[in-house]
Amino acid sequence: MAVVGSMRGQRSGRGKTWFVRVSAVATLTAFSASAFTSNGSAAVLSPALAPVPTPVAKQTAPPRTPATKPAETFQERIDRIAASPRSLLRPLDENRGQATVCVSGEFTTMSVVYDSLFESLLPSLPPQLRANAYAARDAAHRDMKRLNVSTLAISDNPMALGADTDDPSLKYRGPISQWMVMQLLKIKDGQEGEAIPVGNITLAQAVETAWLYLFATVIAPTKFALQLTPFLGSPLEGTSLASFQGYLTYNTILQIAVQGGALGAQYTYQAISNMVMNQCVARVTEDQRAEAGRPSEDVTYDIDIPAVIRSVANQLSLADNETCDAVGNVPLSRIVTRTRDYVQSTATTDAQRTQVARETDAILARMKTTRIPHNLIPADPADFTQLEGAASLLGSLIPYVGGAPLDIVIGLKHNLDQGDNPLETVSVADLTVTKSLTAAYYSYYLSLYLFTTVGGLAEGEIFGSPTVGFLSPTRAIGAVAALPLTYGLVNFHNVIRSMCFTEDDTTGTGRGAQLNRDNATLPSASTTTPTAPPRAGSRASTPSSTRPSGTPNRGAASTTTTRQPIPGLPMQIPGIG
Repeated sequence: MAVVGSMRGQRSGRGKTWFVRVSAVATLTAFSASAFTSNGSAAVLSPALAPVPTPVAKQTAPPRTPATKPAETFQERIDRIAASPRSLLRPLDENRGQATVCVSGEFTTMSVVYDSLFESLLPSLPPQLRANAYAARDAAHRDMKRLNVSTLAISDNPMALGADTDDPSLKYRGPISQWMVMQLLKIKDGQEGEAIPVGNITLAQAVETAWLYLFATVIAPTKFALQLTPFLGSPLEGTSLASFQGYLTYNTILQIAVQGGALGAQYTYQAISNMVMNQCVARVTEDQRAEAGRPSEDVTYDIDIPAVIRSVANQLSLADNETCDAVGNVPLSRIVTRTRDYVQSTATTDAQRTQVARETDAILARMKTTRIPHNLIPADPADFTQLEGAASLLGSLIPYVGGAPLDIVIGLKHNLDQGDNPLETVSVADLTVTKSLTAAYYSYYLSLYLFTTVGGLAEGEIFGSPTVGFLSPTRAIGAVAALPLTYGLVNFHNVIRSMCFTEDDTTGTGRGAQLNRDNATLPSASTTTPTAPPRAGSRASTPSSTRPSGTPNRGAASTTTTRQPIPGLPMQIPGIG
């Protein structure tokens, strides 16, 4: 996948061949030196972005050292934000003298955002336009109440549903997989028919949904179209460096521009998402806070959810590191036994159920006796550190080396850096779902790489040097064949690492991380504004009140916490660009 299309037919020159060989040797030598030195894992750009190792089987979490800060919980976050002395948006004039509370983007509606921006801009308008401005605002509010959006068309941040800052749903997510997780949870909670007025959509929902549609309609199609772009020529053609024109083409420049633009957009989204969820966005009344995300009482949609999707949704919850381990950490033997239980539940006779049990026992027996060196499965690209992710991205521009081979080297180095024994073996029955899907990912990825590389070499022998306008058949086939991997397997893997089986919830509620929000006590509104940030080191107490699951308690007193804002989201580098 990393082979540049413009290189087709440029392999005949001996100088170019040696250039490629030198590039390959230099790159592999650099990464080998890093992999086999004691400080190979020390070059992390930001400690906050260092990944958490994915266990191969369910293991006891290592004890925290005194220097390790515990992750900020849902309750601690909303309490910390409530104690903020200043909001990002200008306080509304209509709230002057009323009891208000500082809230993040998950409790700030678009109506509040609109009014705050309106009142901020109003003084700058000429007096003769202000009357018309008030009329326009009233019309906008009527439209925001009248227009409704299906809840299934809206994405959201996992933190808004109750995820703590260290839960897997925050690390293993992309715009599409995050939307899939949100929809499964809504279907499970029976909310698929809800319609949300535009004015009640939260700022957090707006940010996540905007990123979803930007990715699905602009970034992803642009990346795919780039793979199908014909050969555009080289700026080195006709110069003294013409012998190297196969390595610097307009296609390469375009690829760098698109990758850079996509990465810049992702960083911008991450910064905005982090800001919206981790600081005071607005001061609102308790009534305004209650409107955040509230569905319409008059409008509903009749959406027929397929039975198989509803069945899957009912078995899953939002993963929580403390109470509900992700499906990705479940051993394969557990998947086999769950499949057996389902098939037996659909069997009509005792003989069929007995046959299913017999076959399952035979499969499990073979799985237990088959052992594999699981640490030789490279780390998944989603677990790469920031430095490793950057190396993977930049290496994709290096012919022959970039792509699958480089990612495999980086993944094995990652395993060594975290102390994994490459000779350790486990039975297939104990291999986790994540490890098995990662192995499938690299197998598919390497197959595509070999196909495009060998195909490109063959095209060079058959068609000779490419001319402007030439579209490589191998490159086009590879781009189409990569779609199930990039937008299928990767998203599926993110979903199962973000969700857990309902029966694995140790609280017995089956709510997973959503229980954090269900049991949260929302800070009370006050007519006074905090004058100083909370004192460092204090922590919020656990609310003692209990209530039915659904929305958090409203108006109850809460202890102020002083946890600092969490760092930005980890950089996610897709396995294939």
